[in-house]
Amino acid sequence: MFEYKVTFCLIFISLYAYAHGSKFKKSFSSTDDIPICSTTLRSSPKFRLQEQYDIIILGAGAAGSIISAKLASNLNNMSILLVEAGVETGNNDNENITNPALWLYVVHNDTLEWRFQTVPQTALNNRVIDLGFAKGTGGGAMHNAMGYVRGGQKWMDAWELDEGATNWNSETLTPYFDAVEDILKVVYPANDTQGLVDAIFEASRTAGFPYNPSYNHGPDMLGIANFVMSINDVDKTTKQRARDPHYTRVTSYQKYLENYIPSNLQLVTGLQAIGFNFSDGEVPVVDYVELYSEQHQCKFSIAVKKDLILSMGAINTPKLLQLSGIGNATHLQSLGIKVVKDLPGVGMNLRDDVVVNLVFKTTAVEIDSPPASFLSAVLFAVDNSTAQSVSYRNGTGSLTNIEMLFSTGNMIGNSWPIEWQNSIVLSPNIQQCKSRGTVMIESLDPLAFPTIDPAYLTVDTDFDRVLNSIVLGRELLSQPTFFKWNIQEVLPGPDYTTRDELIEWIRTHATTGFHYIGTCKMGTDKLSVVDPLNMKVRGIDGLRIIDASVAPASFSANTQSLTYAVAARAVDLILAEYNIRK
Repeated sequence: MFEYKVTFCLIFISLYAYAHGSKFKKSFSSTDDIPICSTTLRSSPKFRLQEQYDIIILGAGAAGSIISAKLASNLNNMSILLVEAGVETGNNDNENITNPALWLYVVHNDTLEWRFQTVPQTALNNRVIDLGFAKGTGGGAMHNAMGYVRGGQKWMDAWELDEGATNWNSETLTPYFDAVEDILKVVYPANDTQGLVDAIFEASRTAGFPYNPSYNHGPDMLGIANFVMSINDVDKTTKQRARDPHYTRVTSYQKYLENYIPSNLQLVTGLQAIGFNFSDGEVPVVDYVELYSEQHQCKFSIAVKKDLILSMGAINTPKLLQLSGIGNATHLQSLGIKVVKDLPGVGMNLRDDVVVNLVFKTTAVEIDSPPASFLSAVLFAVDNSTAQSVSYRNGTGSLTNIEMLFSTGNMIGNSWPIEWQNSIVLSPNIQQCKSRGTVMIESLDPLAFPTIDPAYLTVDTDFDRVLNSIVLGRELLSQPTFFKWNIQEVLPGPDYTTRDELIEWIRTHATTGFHYIGTCKMGTDKLSVVDPLNMKVRGIDGLRIIDASVAPASFSANTQSLTYAVAARAVDLILAEYNIRK
């Protein structure tokens, strides 16, 4: 009887997969084990894939949407394919994405997330940290908290002067920030909750911080400011309420592609890049790319005539390079991968910010949940005790390294205890961490996640900065303006006072800032992967990288805005090269 049940189940699974496409995840020993998709499927309305394209862009996220739109509009005689592993998320078809107040629901959605995790983090009591990484058109802008921060001009200058990223500095990047913001129409949300934002501003000034009217456009980020967010004001006449907001989330896909896709650009979703191959020659040249359909459990091979552009982010981009034979030769050989190009920097230099949440409940005021994730206040501070020196073009501006965010305990989607719901939450985002991590594949299975080790807080000065940010948060909430709020600290709590006690609390509570960069950095040193002059992978023809992985270091920016500007400028470098070829 048992055998009959097993047989019936297998038959059912096979029939379901045949009729609907399989939803059951598989693993493969290598890409060679994945069958080729049929010509019927290739030409079906879902895919309509040609045999070859002039340019193929992998990833329709923050960078890929801008890249594909600009290339297709300017190179209208070329065929361009934009490939996205996730779903198309356009036309306001998912309120969790479009409604800024519901962003936490997206982070917990398996369909819209890759569900990456770190290895156990030694400095965080061996905890495994969940890493939010969006899967769909628009990329990280689908699920982030929508804070829009360009970063400091000094840090931008350090890309060129300290990191060897030639011509990447505040002077060359600022026009592209301006251009992107003109299209996105980012705004300052007016979301004061029972006077809470006013109290935060007053407390910051009392604590000695200046008011900063425009942290994105001035030379100095230091001070308390209204938080710019990548959202649009849909109807200014609508009364603002937490569950009836007049704001909507903004993504580069929405603004650059959703309403108009050039005729020479084709978008295909539901296909994951699993490798690319090379033609023979003295210099390796990308020949074709392989794309896997999870639904149909088969792969397509598509020829690349001119350029393959990787825009899959700081985790998936180094993974694909390694699977294709580009990376640390010793590591690749240990896995049985043929080395095409020995670039030891692939997957190295992983950088991320670190966040802790400080919770202060109040019984004096009933706080409403803001309509746009965080409150319209942000404090940029300098922890001088752990500051690092960088080169810069002028003497103005502070090297801020703490971004203090403010929210409420009743943020929609939050799972905190009910007694914490009526609270003020301070979330110091610790920037410029010196800890460096890695992203490395550990098998030939193209569907297996890479091993991700951010090495959070493995450098002592990073711990010191987190400690100092907690002290700063407590100082702000102890200012006279908050006396009437009857503030009670619940996280970390009054029992955590000494350095050792706070360090242990940090080990238990610190988490990701969701700002992953650097794993295929551009520059000139031995760990550089990308040529900053043209975004080409060193020693490979027909292969470029344009996403957050090329950032050699952070410049105290939120990764979304950094990626937008990098993508916009990188496209112009490519267009200039193509115009020269004509």
